[in-house]
Amino acid sequence: MTAPLEARAMGSSLERLDGPAKVTGTARYAWEQQVEQPAYLHPIQSTIALGRVTSMDVSAAEALDGTIAVLTPWNAPRLADTSDAELAILQSDAVGFRGQFIGGVVAETPEIAREAAGLVTVVYDQADHDARFGAERDDLDVPDEVNAGFPTDTAQGDAEEALAGAAVVIDQTYTTPPEHNNPMEPHTTVAQWTDSGLHLYDSTQGVHQVRRTLAPVFGLERGQVHVTAPHVGGGFGSKGLPHAHVVLAAMASRLSGGRPVKLALTRQQMFFVAGYRTPTIQRVRLGADAEGRLTAITHDVVEQTSKIKEFAEQSAVPTRMMYAAANRSTSHRLARLDVPVPSWMRAPGECRHVRARGRHGRAGRSLRPRSD
Repeated sequence: MTAPLEARAMGSSLERLDGPAKVTGTARYAWEQQVEQPAYLHPIQSTIALGRVTSMDVSAAEALDGTIAVLTPWNAPRLADTSDAELAILQSDAVGFRGQFIGGVVAETPEIAREAAGLVTVVYDQADHDARFGAERDDLDVPDEVNAGFPTDTAQGDAEEALAGAAVVIDQTYTTPPEHNNPMEPHTTVAQWTDSGLHLYDSTQGVHQVRRTLAPVFGLERGQVHVTAPHVGGGFGSKGLPHAHVVLAAMASRLSGGRPVKLALTRQQMFFVAGYRTPTIQRVRLGADAEGRLTAITHDVVEQTSKIKEFAEQSAVPTRMMYAAANRSTSHRLARLDVPVPSWMRAPGECRHVRARGRHGRAGRSLRPRSD
């Protein structure tokens, strides 16, 4: 037995390689990386949920001492690949959800950037939006698949027939609210363009995922995207994929002549552009014989996603494997709404706090536990 295992078996603590740096405050996170003459970026976000930006008056922001550049849909760099609508920011004047990036201010200090962003006047052509989430909608859609490549629906046996003949039936509907990522370190990026490509200090849980995703967006080879992430102050899945703020920072650096640009999302901005766990409505039906043995399980889930980009949580997938029953079915349906894009949050949406708003079935009692 090796010494580390002996120490573990005896209950002694083992040295964590990055522990001393983190507890003494010497660990450098994305925002704290040292770059020469950094500029600072503050996003401008839509205040409407759906419509178009018809004009942006940036004169007051540009006149503020310390302002370097103001990004708008009309002067932003053009992206090589706009197939991912979440990342294809500032490529048109269209607004798909409240809080969407519609611009940004680059300045000599973060304080100046934030003040200047507040001076930009935006005029919209506002459209009626739809953010009503409910299982009663008549336009619920069937995703091609759910997260991680699982099939949308599954069926085994005849669950409806088994429920009709069951001695005991439980029929409950559960709801879960949206849950938003807010790790201790917010989403942060430092972006800089050089002759060798795009360099990023990024608060990410997956540097290679950032490279794979951003390279085609900017028309680069994967080897031209350099991502450094020595420490991450929490992510819970929200930092597993790059979001629009990374693209915005890269755009700002390019518009500023390649100068390094730092961007840290505020707590308020995290609720719009960093992903979140979709709310769900989950109907679960259980059928059992007189001895309490399960004969049927159905699990039907309604979730929400954004109209600009689909993300389907695998909420019903555990039901396909957790309990023995000869008859079962599961399904996922999506309400496509004018809302921000949901994403990963603290593992898949498979373990949640829920509250019941349903009813007991015909027997009106719980299934009896079996002694075996």
